[in-house]
Amino acid sequence: MTSIASPATPARPDVFLSVEDHQTLSRLVGDMPAEGVAGLLQQELDRAIVCEPGERPAGAAPLRRWLHYVDGRSPQTRRIQIVLPHEADIDAGKVSVLSHVGAGLIGLVEGRTIAWTDPSGAERSLTPVMIEDPEGPVDP
Repeated sequence: MTSIASPATPARPDVFLSVEDHQTLSRLVGDMPAEGVAGLLQQELDRAIVCEPGERPAGAAPLRRWLHYVDGRSPQTRRIQIVLPHEADIDAGKVSVLSHVGAGLIGLVEGRTIAWTDPSGAERSLTPVMIEDPEGPVDP
């Protein structure tokens, strides 16, 4: 595993990304202004621990894997898939990595909570509680 940036701010837990996801997301935000959600995602990419194949913790939220998470504002668990912007379909539960929720959860490990901003600028907490097996969905 290779650390791309300086140590994370104590309030933010480590995020783990595969080399492929890190490269894909870096290309995505590369030409965007470092503001708004793209700026937040760039900060996460800068501090991410980039993992070679097979080294990323199993409980870290990658692109295109279904995950269950809780938002500190609601006790309800939500099921989403973090995808690239052109794949997003909120009705199907596919959330863009350039959304506040997608950028906050990408690379975060199950059970770890991150303090994150919402579109209004208010702080909220996001916690992935389960990353589904890539072989298929988990029965409820």
